[in-house]
Amino acid sequence: MTKPLPQDKIREIRQHFEFFDRDHNGAIDADEFAQLLKAIEPKAKPAECLRGFREVDSDHDGQIDFAEFLTWWQKTWWQF
Repeated sequence: MTKPLPQDKIREIRQHFEFFDRDHNGAIDADEFAQLLKAIEPKAKPAECLRGFREVDSDHDGQIDFAEFLTWWQKTWWQF
C-alpha cells in the first residue's frame, strides 16, 4: 500500500498532469501519454508507449484521468 502524499506534492503532480493534458479536457489520451513517456525516455517506441498507456488506464476507458495518473506516479516515481 502506498503512503498518502502531502497536499503540496499532490498539487505538484497535478501540474505535471495538466502540462501533458495538452487539450485541457481533464484526461490524458494515448498520444499525450506517448509525449510524456518520450519526454522521460526519448528512445521510447510507439508500442512501448501504448503498452504503458494501457497499464495506466486502469478502467480501460481510453484515457487517463488524474486519479489513474496519481496512482501511476506514486507507484513509479514515488522516490522523486
